[in-house]
Amino acid sequence: MEYLYEETTVYLILFIVAFFASLIDSIAGGGGLLTTPSMLLVGISPLNVLATNKFQSCFGTFTSTYNYYRNGLLVEKKKKLYFIFSFVGSSIGTLLVSRISDETLESIIPVLLIGAAIFFITNKGPGGVAKNDKLLIVFNLVVFAIGFYDGFFGPGTGSFFVLAFIIIKGANIMQATAITKLLNFSSNFAAFIIFAFQGYVIWYLGLTMAVAQIAGAYTGSKFAIKNGEKVVRPVLVIVSILLSLRILLG
Repeated sequence: MEYLYEETTVYLILFIVAFFASLIDSIAGGGGLLTTPSMLLVGISPLNVLATNKFQSCFGTFTSTYNYYRNGLLVEKKKKLYFIFSFVGSSIGTLLVSRISDETLESIIPVLLIGAAIFFITNKGPGGVAKNDKLLIVFNLVVFAIGFYDGFFGPGTGSFFVLAFIIIKGANIMQATAITKLLNFSSNFAAFIIFAFQGYVIWYLGLTMAVAQIAGAYTGSKFAIKNGEKVVRPVLVIVSILLSLRILLG
């Protein structure tokens, strides 16, 4: 792999980026907003970026999931079922990734993310919204669709999972964040497996960034658990807005 800078410099830069990306991602999602463009800027090809990013992200999302589970926040009863739907959705999405899909999503996703930001700003209740029983029957498809989206596009996946669990399942923000990390790990892992078989993962770089991911995820999730919704809510708003701007501005 040829980089635009000296290899040691590239590894150091991406190690630091991975730490802060994981720290943010463990609270509100959106870590890919930092890692993906950073990896592209140092000269890594797009497919290698996608593959290596999914690989190193697995470590961060797994660490966050474990932290939330250990602190009693991973309480969703159907988490195993949703894990499977997210995994399958991401697998199909990764296999079917295409330019046409990207162009379509780039016109829709910013609107949805801005909507998510508005929702978190206006919804002040500590427990989210009341559970909508009529929508529960389609929730499996919602999880599948978000996993599919993560497989071939990615930015905002965490925000969409959180929003879905709050609006449809009636979970509070902390519970929604906890299950989101598990499902994000599932979708990341599925995409990683496919990319790995295709030979696109840069293993040494991925493992270096993985160390930073673990440290960032541990720090961020502990901070979120300690401070609760008063921290998670504003970070979700900021991340949603930044993701929207990033996609709109290209």
